[in-house]
Amino acid sequence: MKRALIFGLILTLVLAVLVGCASNDAKYEDGTYTAESEPDERGWRGRVEIVVEGGKITSVDYDEINEDNQLKSEDEEYAANMKAASGISPAEAYEQLENALIKRQDVDEIDAVSGATSSAEQFKALVKEALNK
Repeated sequence: MKRALIFGLILTLVLAVLVGCASNDAKYEDGTYTAESEPDERGWRGRVEIVVEGGKITSVDYDEINEDNQLKSEDEEYAANMKAASGISPAEAYEQLENALIKRQDVDEIDAVSGATSSAEQFKALVKEALNK
């Protein structure tokens, strides 16, 4: 009888510790977060918008915009030149980055996109800036 009581008490304590140490998946406060960079040497500035619902990143929109408010992802000439040089277009690179952030929920867990290293670095910096506001 004493053994059963002691075993039950130990089991209860172990379960209490495990429940108390369980991680909370809600990592971020719900809301919409944005950040924008200064223009680079070619006049493009990065912009990210992140939507958090239920503590998780549910939507990410990243693009680069020039002084005429044109999106790099929609610039067909730029996309053709980039794809010929690196094998990926801006729109494809941005989509990979956005999907990786939604999947991993942590910008530090995102791998660089081959052929779009500078865009990936700017994306990561802007995500950190937006989520730390």
